[in-house]
Amino acid sequence: MNTGTPEKPAHVLSVRNAINAALGEAAVDPDRPVLVAVSGGADSMTALDAIQAIGAAGGPRVIVCHFNHQMRGAESDADEEYVRVAAETRGLTYMGDGADVAAYAKDNRLSVEDAARRLRYEFLGRAAQSEDAQAAITGHTLDDQAETVLLHIVRGSGLAGVRGMRLVSQTPKRWGGGSLTIIRPLLRLRREDTEQYCRDRGIVPRMDVSNESTTFARNRLRLNVMPELEAINPRVAEAITRLSDTAAEELAALKEVVDELWEHVLDVSDPETSSVTLDRKMLQITRPALRRSLLRRAFVEAAGTATDLLRTHITEMDRLVESGAGRSLDLPHGIRFETRSHTVMYAPVGQEDSPYPAPIDPIEISIPGRLEFSGGEALVVELVKRPDDLTADSQSIHYADADTIGSAATLRNRVEGDRFQPLGMDADTRLKDLFVNAGIPRSWRDRVPIIECEHGIAWVAGLRIAEWARVTPETVRVLRISLKESTADSLQGEDL
Repeated sequence: MNTGTPEKPAHVLSVRNAINAALGEAAVDPDRPVLVAVSGGADSMTALDAIQAIGAAGGPRVIVCHFNHQMRGAESDADEEYVRVAAETRGLTYMGDGADVAAYAKDNRLSVEDAARRLRYEFLGRAAQSEDAQAAITGHTLDDQAETVLLHIVRGSGLAGVRGMRLVSQTPKRWGGGSLTIIRPLLRLRREDTEQYCRDRGIVPRMDVSNESTTFARNRLRLNVMPELEAINPRVAEAITRLSDTAAEELAALKEVVDELWEHVLDVSDPETSSVTLDRKMLQITRPALRRSLLRRAFVEAAGTATDLLRTHITEMDRLVESGAGRSLDLPHGIRFETRSHTVMYAPVGQEDSPYPAPIDPIEISIPGRLEFSGGEALVVELVKRPDDLTADSQSIHYADADTIGSAATLRNRVEGDRFQPLGMDADTRLKDLFVNAGIPRSWRDRVPIIECEHGIAWVAGLRIAEWARVTPETVRVLRISLKESTADSLQGEDL
């Protein structure tokens, strides 16, 4: 490899000027290092060479990063060695890593392309954290942009997918130690520009033979579809990119409207748990196009990225908002969407903000009394004066006839076949159906505390007291049953 080719041809200068302008637009800080993701191909070697030249003229320090996908055996190892030697020859810091992408894809039910992208960005995230790098620079070109937009269209993406890649974007915040800024300074340059740059600079890039395989969707587009489109319009890549720019402009205008609505629709956003809760009633009265944009934004708030969110996902979320409470949908990046009576929630699977304590083993309890759960909740069963308004029950406070329930009961979670007759209903029904109708998310249902006594299920948290245990004019002693946060001054009675 020759990196000392005499003075710069005009093409080299134009490429460097384009990249320098892109870095300026991305507001790159010259005092903080940048990572350059280098595969060894013409695109990434052009990015590396040009950015190193910019760095030598007062730009940021460059750190070379390479991820070995271990998909082509010795060829993958040779790519890794090529990039390591290139960094060493240039006097640059080298950081490398690798993984069996095919195995990871199988274990995590991802496509090989999605798995490779995730693992690469996780590695770059770790590297950026280790080196306090401000961003990672990739070699994506205008040709890559055209292919990406077409892929999104084929997969049913909406306007955001048509927008394609941006000059600057963020990786999902849960990948590799936090969100990482990605800069694509070659996004306005053609692949032929990078190939010419390498020839002008005496760089002999690596050739990835897997790029000729039609196993991967992107390769099929590049090898089969794009030539057919170019036969119609030789500048189809530029035309597709103009479409992506138009989509970006339309989305920017739409974002202003959505931002105004967001303040009215947002209920809770918790960055620490990556959970977002929206007002379901407000969503229902919002125009469908704007509602779908709000649903998309909420996903981005929870996942940290819009990557892999398809139009079909948004359409299904929209349908669930209208169809009823107690529905759920698993989304990309481990996010679950759930509808409730008055809200919808996005949260990482297994981290939903349940108001119920952790699952419990059946336990015999005495009534009245109290029980404190490990998560800070408390079940309080206490004798009280007959309230003036028995209809003032909430999801967590209910009144019952103490003598009908008795002095002993079992506290447990649901079991298969449970039936319950809530207050006001003529007959008992499946507990599962009651949970669905009440909008209790599926992931919460195995945590709901239940009090069962001799007559059957007397109380289900989040529902109502049993019809047979209701307070009547003949009731002598009234019980108040509540599930609340444990506070010393609010708990009365004997220990359960």
